[in-house]
Amino acid sequence: MSGVKIQLSAEEREMVNDPGIILTKNKIIEAVMDMYGGLSEAEVSFLNAHRNRLPEAVFRYPPKISKGEQYRRLPWVMLDLPRVFDPEATLAVRHFFWWGNTFSVAIQATGTFKDMLVKKQDRWPDDTLVCVHATPWEHHFDSDNYIPVTAMDRGAWEEQLEQKDFLKLAVAIPVSGWDNAPAFLLRGFRSWMELLLT
Repeated sequence: MSGVKIQLSAEEREMVNDPGIILTKNKIIEAVMDMYGGLSEAEVSFLNAHRNRLPEAVFRYPPKISKGEQYRRLPWVMLDLPRVFDPEATLAVRHFFWWGNTFSVAIQATGTFKDMLVKKQDRWPDDTLVCVHATPWEHHFDSDNYIPVTAMDRGAWEEQLEQKDFLKLAVAIPVSGWDNAPAFLLRGFRSWMELLLT
């Protein structure tokens, strides 16, 4: 070794000696994954009940739950349903748990799916946030990524629609709203999917 000595603060030393911290974190992540598993079942039932009024692509793939440790250096869990990532048109509803921050549910669309959402913007939830980032792949709620759609004037909104090939809308609550998260996420999912009903 090169003689580099890594020093830990008193707080870090206390934490590194306490396996309970990581075990508790793992238990919380498992709880989110269980929550998302239950949500996916309810959402598949909702989709099946509206099968004749939704685009066929919505039913192409089953729900997918994934997790990671490093979205902006923090753990996360994501449920995707539907998840259509075709070159000509994408559609994904992404439920995102971000440790210490938010539960959110976003709809991300391009092509004909984007057009369907724009046509029904009068039906968007009042607390809708619109992605203003250059790409749809960020999930944080800083003002360089999302702003309330109500804060955009008509000209800025039309420019946004013309400049970007994607539209991403979201609703979010802080993780402190844990007890309300399942109902909030299901309501958000239904709101987004109802925009696609014909």
